[in-house]
Amino acid sequence: MIKIVVLMIFALLGVGCSIVPNGPTHVSDVGINVRADTEILDPATGGCLSWSDFMARIDVVDVVLLGEQHDHAIGHAVQLAIVEDVMDKYPGSVLALEMLERDEQFRVDDYMEGFIDSKTFASITQSKDWGGRGGWTAWYQPIIDVVKDRGGRVVAANAPRRYVRLARLEGYERINELPKERRAFIDYPKELSTGRYRQRFWELAAHDENGEEKVEIDVTTIDPDDPLLPAFKSMQSWDATMAQSIINANPSMQQKVVLLVGQFHVEYDGGIVQELRKRMPGARVLVVSIQREIPDEDWAGEPTIGDLMIVEKRND
Repeated sequence: MIKIVVLMIFALLGVGCSIVPNGPTHVSDVGINVRADTEILDPATGGCLSWSDFMARIDVVDVVLLGEQHDHAIGHAVQLAIVEDVMDKYPGSVLALEMLERDEQFRVDDYMEGFIDSKTFASITQSKDWGGRGGWTAWYQPIIDVVKDRGGRVVAANAPRRYVRLARLEGYERINELPKERRAFIDYPKELSTGRYRQRFWELAAHDENGEEKVEIDVTTIDPDDPLLPAFKSMQSWDATMAQSIINANPSMQQKVVLLVGQFHVEYDGGIVQELRKRMPGARVLVVSIQREIPDEDWAGEPTIGDLMIVEKRND
């Protein structure tokens, strides 16, 4: 039963692939100019930004976290436009991806240096259906190619799934027992994240099939016998690994690090944001939540959904 709940949680969080039955829309075929035809909202003020205003916000940060819905074609087109503009304005900047794992970095480098083609790259990283059937070619490869063509770097930011699974089943202590060369592929937090991030995680499993809350969530403490704790700890190993991968890439205002990642990891002061704050207190971070529509949640509450939110333009 616990295993089923864990799988359901990861599916709801957007971890892994969702299947798009008829194939995805390529980022070049979304049919809109995303720089003009999306709405950029500032949750802190409720105001709207132009694209140039948005890029001015990027100017003064070191790290840009782009929280995505994995099967959102227009969202990926927005990411492509952001990465294009960042790479043009800040040569040598870095694209980091949740979709690639640290032990695949040599394959990333082989592609970036032209030793293998894109089809081989997708095949040996088992990435061709990331986010949906054919999603890699339609959504992620074009963004990587922007970086390659402009001489930037690409970082495989995530922890290998086998080690994340190890963290869930046997705990962080088992991670510490890995040989040094394999231990380098995964990080975990010294302290688990708290606040709305932790609350949202638990709430996914704390509602019945009618959406009614089954238990009240206490975000200040965690019962060590809570059956969901191992799943949260494995989730946090993703957060910590991606945060440390960003730090390892040496972000700065001159050479930024842009992370493509599932939005749950970064929204509402998410796990990656909390880990970055602990591991690199001086880092200037911009969190961007990319949405199909305005969320039902209190996105302008405390904490806000992110520093900025980009949505497909409303018709009202």
